[in-house]
Amino acid sequence: MDVLSARIEQLRLRDLLMLEHIAARTSLREVAQQLHVTQPAVTQALRGLEQAFGVRLVQRGERGQRGGGLTPAGEAALHRMRVARQELLAAQRAALTPDVAWLRFGVLPLAMYGVVPKALTRLRTARPDIRVTLLEDTVARLWQRLDEGLLDAVASRVPVRNELSQLPIGVDFQRVGSDRLVFVAGARHPLADLRRLPLARLVDQAWVLPQPSAFTRQVFDDMFVGAGLTPPEPVITSMSFHSNLNLIADCPDLLTIAPASAVHKHTASLGLKALPTPTQLQASDVVLAYRRSARTSPHLGALITAFAA
Repeated sequence: MDVLSARIEQLRLRDLLMLEHIAARTSLREVAQQLHVTQPAVTQALRGLEQAFGVRLVQRGERGQRGGGLTPAGEAALHRMRVARQELLAAQRAALTPDVAWLRFGVLPLAMYGVVPKALTRLRTARPDIRVTLLEDTVARLWQRLDEGLLDAVASRVPVRNELSQLPIGVDFQRVGSDRLVFVAGARHPLADLRRLPLARLVDQAWVLPQPSAFTRQVFDDMFVGAGLTPPEPVITSMSFHSNLNLIADCPDLLTIAPASAVHKHTASLGLKALPTPTQLQASDVVLAYRRSARTSPHLGALITAFAA
């Protein structure tokens, strides 16, 4: 064992979490007050922490604005420590309920049409002892929670640049499915029965669409721009394609854009009709993503196997 590894093993949990207190406060004195210790004790613990890591973690001299006290190395270390804290909490829960395996799984709503329900059915058959906590959220928040250690795995699209500046370090993912977007109308819409529908005919229609920053909205706008047309402005803006499908079912003048799998699922119950378009809308791959460090977990391994089947 090298010297740095030996020093890491000698650190206490409170010392490891000290960086979080330093990042949130403007002085070591405030950190000492928060931890109910003396300032020299904080300074000594910080010195031991930096010696163990072999690099300066906290800026010296004037600390400046709140949260500005960590060096880039300190910021990187703090991020991984927050993940480690979540793992410790998960370990505590596992110890309190040793007969139950817990899996925290985040999903994008469109993944709930097809790939996720089938995989979870296989998982329950193979490992009935696993209890799944399911969280539906946006692409950006799912990947952020995965990066922070709050989720064990996610089924989602890969984020585009406006959703996440960069993919989390140490995260692997594999394609598990695909879906495409379609224009859709209620059965009573005047355009519902047309076999051919020029894109220009859709410009002046009443649309319910996601907000401009959403991936689906960008695909929608790009299709019109690519044809030399001005994208329609929606009469209703809504982020939930579930809500949008229900809206067009009850409002015969509205159109929307939604995943083809969701439209297919609700065609009969809501009376929906996918509209023909001159060019096919973009398809999106659904991936299963997880932290590389957790790959050896038997619970995560069972989930990966369930998707691979």
